[in-house]
This record gives sequence, structure tokens and C-alpha cells, in this order.
Amino acid sequence: MNIIKLNAQNCQNCFKCIRECPLKAIEFKNAKTEIIEDACVLCGTCMETCPRGAKYVRHNAPLVKELIKSGKPVYVSLAPSYTGFFGTSDFQKMSAALKKLGFAGVEETAIGAAKVSHEYEKLMQSGQMNNIIATACSSVVMLIEQHFPQLLPMLAPVSSPMMAHARLMREAYGDIYVVFIGPCLSKMHEAEDPLAGGMVDIVLNYRDINKWFAEEGITIEADDPDAHGVCEPVMRIYPKQEGIIKTIREFSGYTPVAVDGIDRCMEFFQSMSEDKMEHIFVEANICAGGCIGGPIMRKERKSLIRSTMMLSDKPAAVDQTPAESAKLEAPLPRVFANREVKLKMPTEEEMRSILARFGKMTPEDELNCGSCGYATCREKAIAVYNGKADVTMCLPFLREQAENKSSMIIAHSPNGIVAFDADMNVTELNPKAEELFGVDRAEIIGQMIPALYGETAFDEARDYKRTIVKKIEGANEKIRLELSMVYLPQNDMFIAFAKDISDEEANKDQLNNLRMSTVNVAQNVIEKQMRVAQEIASLLGETTAETKVALTRLKRSIEDIEEISE
Repeated sequence: MNIIKLNAQNCQNCFKCIRECPLKAIEFKNAKTEIIEDACVLCGTCMETCPRGAKYVRHNAPLVKELIKSGKPVYVSLAPSYTGFFGTSDFQKMSAALKKLGFAGVEETAIGAAKVSHEYEKLMQSGQMNNIIATACSSVVMLIEQHFPQLLPMLAPVSSPMMAHARLMREAYGDIYVVFIGPCLSKMHEAEDPLAGGMVDIVLNYRDINKWFAEEGITIEADDPDAHGVCEPVMRIYPKQEGIIKTIREFSGYTPVAVDGIDRCMEFFQSMSEDKMEHIFVEANICAGGCIGGPIMRKERKSLIRSTMMLSDKPAAVDQTPAESAKLEAPLPRVFANREVKLKMPTEEEMRSILARFGKMTPEDELNCGSCGYATCREKAIAVYNGKADVTMCLPFLREQAENKSSMIIAHSPNGIVAFDADMNVTELNPKAEELFGVDRAEIIGQMIPALYGETAFDEARDYKRTIVKKIEGANEKIRLELSMVYLPQNDMFIAFAKDISDEEANKDQLNNLRMSTVNVAQNVIEKQMRVAQEIASLLGETTAETKVALTRLKRSIEDIEEISE
């Protein structure tokens, strides 16, 4: 099926889609949500309620463009609810705009609706079925096939208006492609379901068409002089609540009942399963208000009241130029299948084991808060047992785990940690802080720490909005602390981190003493060396003088000898 798709980057694992899904047809695996296609009826609730837009509808427009390029005629079956989405009830204008996109012909699905209503009348006249559930809504058919298979014998064996109209168009125009355009997601599934008839090639929604119009610069203004209408215009009210019932002329002893909205449908079908009901004709719509309240209409915030008012309950008796397909008759069979997916139920022992995995050790621990998306902890445990959910989805459990881990880290931190209120009174502290500041937790909560009286770090952290680091004394003068003060403006509170630097300070003093001692020793050595140098220099000076006198005398003696020799 793969009709509702997920943008994993946008999904924040908030579980809102699971909470809102009436059928819990969404599973949480590998840290992301996925649609359980066998249980989904394509009501569109998850797509509508996702706060991050992570759910979106498969884009079929490229496929339709390829059909048009093929050269084979492509005909449109346009659902009557187009009036509420596009803001016009002028079919000629819609036909003209759609033909500009390349469609060969455009007709109203109301043509098929007329044939379907007549088939319902025949069923009631025959009296062969005790109760009859209309099959115009694809999501209703999916709901019964998957979740209420016991009601399968009550489904009218009649095609939907979409499929009936497609069959008539193929009878009238031969070898063509048929594209249905409407507000519904489940029609996409019906078109792909071989049991539904296989007459529709592709389904587009109004959003797809609106985007396509914008890309091509097409406006809904000009008329199509070749547009053809329907034989019974009243059939255009099919998308409204009780629209089907209002198109049936004779109920032949059956009591008509209309129910809309998926929650009410589920409640009604459950009642039909349990209570004995006789001769009722049920018009059921998964969407509240009928097709004009479909998922695409809701997603685009189209007014249900305005859409309802645009579909008149008293249209003209007959259109001037009915389409050729509206003049034909054709068999409209529909078959159904039991597609129920049964959940496996854990034993009580298995149930308790699963509950324990997310912190529910006793019945009192079962908060049933619904934050995981399931109404009760046991319902969530059943989902875990069936592989639909993960134990990590429990918010209270995750919070408790996080708090326990945080508490363990704080309790065993080698540094003192203290939380203060805006008035600098202690609101919480760990055992190391008690030791460093010499206080008792039971007595200091709500009080100021004596060692911090007059400490300016509070005001500085608040004024400068940054961490202030200072060195202070702790419980006594022997305890030296490095205090890091942090102000949290969003909570108007302070957090202080106190690191014991007593040993570091002591080592620093010893190092300073060692340095001074070393300096003194070095100075003594320098002075001694200077004295030695001076003594050496003195001795060297006397020796040099004596040598000079001796050499001078020797020189003179040599000169005297040379003179005598001459």
C-alpha cells in the first residue's frame, strides 16, 4: 500500500500520531514510527495531527503525467466534494481547467453514485440481507475487513461510486485510462485492491491537482462548452452526511441509520456485533461530516460548514447534457475478504515481565498516563508483545531513569553541588557539599550556608549572566575551595560547584617555599663564585706583573749584548 509516508528527519518521536490513531495502526521500531498497513484504514488522522508534518501522502501526479504522455486517452472521475475544496460549484469551469492539464474527458463521480443508489434499492427490495452496510466509503470497507470481520455478511455487495463510474466510462469510451480525483486517501487503496474491481488506474487528491494547476499557471475561470453532466443531479450530495440516504427513494422496510466519524463508526459496528439489529440500512462514513470532511479537506483547513452549504439538497431535476456513461447500465459487483490481523495475547506472567521492563513492578506503578500513545500500560505491554511498541516509549519510566542516573551522578560527585533559590537559600545539596561546607542537609535546607555569607559571586553571576569562579574558604581555614557560581535565569536560581583545592593550595605553598629555598641557594652559590673569581683575578694580576718585569729585563739584556757585539 505505502500510501501515507514518513519523513524521518521531521519525526521527533513525540508519539502523538500513536495517541491519536483510533486503531493504533502505527508501530514504533528502530527509533521511528511506521504505519502498520494491515491495520490502517487511511483515515488520515496521523497525517492531520502530526505537529512536525512528518506524515505525508504519496505523490501520484508524476504517474498521471506519464499516462497523459502515452497518448492513450485519460479520463477523470471527479468527486462532487470538489466544490468545497476549490470554492466553485461550476463543473464546466472545473472541466475546462482539468482538460488544460491534458485530460481527454472529465465527468462527475455522481454518475456512478446514481447507479450505486439504485443497486442499494434493489437489495432492500429483495429483502435477502437482514442488515445492509453501504460500501461507498472505502475506509469503512477496510475497517470491517480488518477489525470487524464478523460484519462482512452485512456489507452490500455493490461497487463504490468511484469504481462504478470507472466501469461505465470504460463501457462508453473503450480503451482509456481512468483517474479519480477526490479528498480521500483510502480510494488510493481501493484502486489498487483487485477485489474492488480494478477499474481505476490512479487516484489523485485535490491537493495534487491544486499544485499541478499552480505549476501550469491554470486558473478555474473559463467554461468548457463540451462538459457533460449527470442524469440525476441529486447524486451530487453523496459526500454530505446522510447524502446516500437522501438519494434513496424507497427503503422497503429497512430503517436508515447514518453514522460518521471513525470513533462513532467503531462504536456502532461493535454494537452491531453484540446486539441483535433487524432490517437497518447503514450509511457509514469514516470522516466526520462525510467526504467533504475528508483528510485532504481537513489538512487544508477547508470549512466543513461551507462545503456542506455548497452542495444543495435540492438541485435541478436533470442536467441538460448528461454524459454518455450516465446513460448506460452495467453490473456493479463487489467482493470482500477477511483481512483481520489478530493480536497475540501474553499470559499474565509474560504481561508482568513486560511491564517490569519499563518500571511497572506493581499495579500501583501502572499510571496509565497515555504519554506513550496507548490508553493503559497493559495495552502498551500487549503492543510490545506484538512488536508494535518499545519499552523505551514510557515517558515516566524514562524520566525516572534519567532522574535516578542524575541523582547517582550528583550523589557520588567528587565535587560539592548546591542549588540555591533566588534568595540564596539552599534548596538541595549533595553529600560532598555537606562535607566541604561543614553543614547538615536536614538543617541547612532553606537556610544560607555560613561560609557563603556576603559572597559576591551570587550577584556577579546574576548581573553578568556568566559563570563566576572564585577561591574561598570552606568549613574552616584549612579547607580551600574553588567556587563556580552559575545563575539560571529561566528558573531564577543558582547552582554552585565547589571543588576542594586544599591539597593543591598546600602543594602550591610547598612549591613556593622550595622555589624560595632554591633561589637562596642559587644566590649563595653566585656570591661564593664571585668571591672565588675575585680572588683568582687578584692572584692572576700579581703574577702577570712579575712576569712583565722579568720579560722586560730579559729584553734589555739581549739588546745590550747586541750593541757590544757591534
